[in-house]
Amino acid sequence: MGTSTERPHHPQHRRVQRSRGPVSRTLYGATRRAAGSMDRWLKRVSLETATPPEEAPAPDEPPVSQDLLDLLRYLGVALIRSGETTDRVQSILDDLAHRYDVDEVHFFVLPTGVFVRVQDSRGSAVDLLEANSDTLRLDQIAKLYRLIDDIKKEVPPPARATAQLAEILAAPQPTPVWRLLVGNVVLTVGLGLMLNPTSDALLGYIVLGLVVQLLIMAADRFRLLSTALPVVAGAAVTLLSFGFPNTLGGGNPSQLLIPSVSSLLPGSALTNGSIELATGNMVAGASRTIFGFNKLLLLAFGILIGLQLLGTLPPVTPAHSSGLGWWTPVLGVLLIGLGHSWRASAPKRSLGWLLIVLYAAFCGQQLGQQLHGGGLLGSFLGGMIAVPVAFLVQRSKDAPPTQVVFLPAFWMLVPGGMGLTGVSELVTKNDPNGLHVIVNAVLTVLAIAMGVLVGSGLVASTRRPRLENIVEDWLGPDTGRHAADRSPEAAAAAAAIDETHRTTGNSEPGSASQSSQ
Repeated sequence: MGTSTERPHHPQHRRVQRSRGPVSRTLYGATRRAAGSMDRWLKRVSLETATPPEEAPAPDEPPVSQDLLDLLRYLGVALIRSGETTDRVQSILDDLAHRYDVDEVHFFVLPTGVFVRVQDSRGSAVDLLEANSDTLRLDQIAKLYRLIDDIKKEVPPPARATAQLAEILAAPQPTPVWRLLVGNVVLTVGLGLMLNPTSDALLGYIVLGLVVQLLIMAADRFRLLSTALPVVAGAAVTLLSFGFPNTLGGGNPSQLLIPSVSSLLPGSALTNGSIELATGNMVAGASRTIFGFNKLLLLAFGILIGLQLLGTLPPVTPAHSSGLGWWTPVLGVLLIGLGHSWRASAPKRSLGWLLIVLYAAFCGQQLGQQLHGGGLLGSFLGGMIAVPVAFLVQRSKDAPPTQVVFLPAFWMLVPGGMGLTGVSELVTKNDPNGLHVIVNAVLTVLAIAMGVLVGSGLVASTRRPRLENIVEDWLGPDTGRHAADRSPEAAAAAAAIDETHRTTGNSEPGSASQSSQ
């Protein structure tokens, strides 16, 4: 008697089987087998008839390499931060693009950023890079223009040039703190000797120059103070000048205002804006001009805050003080050059070339005043003469780039100084007829701008006018290393440049020596 190998069925299953007859069980099994076969057939058909997913097409390579686009964008922003006008920046970028045999790149330059458009038969693409308001130091500007000269001569790989630019922008401050403080003090004293050459005000120039530089250095560390720096500096200068009028100002505290805040005056922004408006760049010119006048208003607002904090001031009788002599303005020019070279970290062996341009602009300014043309003609001649002299200076092998030797001229011409004087007089004296002072300030800015524009046209390298041909005949061909015609991964270099965009420069914006077409 054998044992059964069948497993015992579940009682409920046995009940279902008993309830079905033989025919029902046969139909039930056939139905299940048919359903299973149909399910397998439908899956097989669906797999055979389904269209395979299309592979994404490989992205087209841009007509210009990304490394070159990054280099051009970052160079454009660096040139903006060096004080160049938008016309000049666009001209330099076009020249560099042609050196890399690229013709389908177009640039749109603004004071706040650079737009790059690449166009070919497949369409066009636009990229941009923002520019902050921080300005480069003079040593960084010199290295930037040397890099541009090297690119024009050697045409290195864009990634390598971008890495070199990142090193320039990330370079630490080479000037010690004590020299920055002394530099601004010397600069303030130099401007004071030109505008108000009296011995009684020398102590005021020293104290106020030191205070303003301390505020500038604190603003580099605290963003809130950086935003309100013109107001805070204007209020601090006013509190000290009018709070101790006899001690610091010799009884004439209003004469201390302009020299003490000279490092904050937006003269270069106003001049560059006027040049851009004159050459048809309405967006760039209007934005620079509004920025400059807004900074003047902030300084004047700070002066008003300081006066209100002092309350009612007793009448002050200016002490009798005679001038120091005819040599005072000449010494002032020397101190301006020395102070600006220290506080703006000028390259080594550049002070002599810088002083040549300063004294040339000073002579032009004095010549205009001696010709009974007043300050307007002097401002025009000063700006016009400084440009050809800067062009001649850069011909020497040991001379720094033109932009470096020309920028300090604005601390002598002081294009924004009269504007602040007019606004401060309206605030302090409440003179209803003081509007003519502001109008005269605007005309002074225009005079300097037109002088720079005319001087730039005389030495423009694109058309080679008669003056430049005469200079070439006299001096021979240009042998300077700044003549106009002559890797780490790009991503790492671009990241380094982006990081430096968040740093704060130490030099005030300036105008280009050859800043217009």
